[in-house]
Amino acid sequence: MASVEIITMWYNEAFLAPFFLAHYAWADRITLLFDEDSTDASRDIAKAYANVKVTPFRFPDMMDDELKADLINKQYRRSNCDWVLSVDADEFAFYKQGDEFCYDLRPFLAENPGHDLFVVTLYQIYRHRSDQTVDPSLPAVPQRRHGDPNITGGINALYNKPILARSGLDMSWGPGCHEYVSHGKPLAVSPLCLQGAHWAMADPDFAVERRVKNRRERQSRNNLVKQMTVQHHNITVKSIMAEFALHANDPQLF
Repeated sequence: MASVEIITMWYNEAFLAPFFLAHYAWADRITLLFDEDSTDASRDIAKAYANVKVTPFRFPDMMDDELKADLINKQYRRSNCDWVLSVDADEFAFYKQGDEFCYDLRPFLAENPGHDLFVVTLYQIYRHRSDQTVDPSLPAVPQRRHGDPNITGGINALYNKPILARSGLDMSWGPGCHEYVSHGKPLAVSPLCLQGAHWAMADPDFAVERRVKNRRERQSRNNLVKQMTVQHHNITVKSIMAEFALHANDPQLF
């Protein structure tokens, strides 16, 4: 069976860490590019998992999406696994067989050979008014099934991300891994998309602190000038809570 490396970058992700690490526990390796400016228990949580390799770094001017992409691409080129999946701490890729959620992507890859790249459709997930508090001892995806069904309009369209790539390709991801560039021959992109849950707004218990304190207040000058990660530039507690209210009755997606 093909081997898979997960590449992820973290800053203060202690809330999401147990969900993420359990979701990707099947992976042969999780390479955690760890921002040493973090002040929470993220690193200690990650080090308890045998498949995690912590690679520390520090941004010279807080969060810079171009530097982040450079670090991810360098790790991609170093990978000795067969496949690489590049995801943020709030991104949970999976596929379904009937009603069953399948988190280990290796059988999917074995059943769909001949491709270089797979797109993951990451739905924007929100806490539904009927949802309970999330439990880190349980799988993440079934706990938050409601969200925005739109995957083609506005910023949602950017979350059809080409982030599962065969290793060794002459390619690189752009900022946010929303796009890729092939530096050689055209890549064989599968017409089959994996599904995914984007948990940036899965619960107000962590979304407010994560998006305001840990994102808005840590944008580099480069990010601000080039309008990268623009969804965090002017976010407020009020706007976050208004967004939760708007999506409190979203349909069940999976």
